[in-house]
Amino acid sequence: MSEPIDDQPEYIPDPVKEKQAKAVHFTVSMIRLLGVVLVMLGLAIVLDRLPPVPGPAGYVLIFLGLAQMWVAPVWIIRKYIRARVAEEEMAKAAESADKL
Repeated sequence: MSEPIDDQPEYIPDPVKEKQAKAVHFTVSMIRLLGVVLVMLGLAIVLDRLPPVPGPAGYVLIFLGLAQMWVAPVWIIRKYIRARVAEEEMAKAAESADKL
């Protein structure tokens, strides 16, 4: 069974970490939006809507846009989480060293 709600510690948000998380979220959103723009531009090129541009360039843009929408955000978020976990581990190590 789970603990009663009263026994759980209260969550107190850290303004610095909240600001960093919002910045990461904004960055990931912009990267995904630019990926959608690249896919749309690539489709326009492949469908001959932009006549002076060769078709293979459209396929390259579609591939880059899809990678930007799916791969880049996951990579950025993983790096952010890894940095956050490392920061917390360093804080715990410093805290335990201070107690000794």
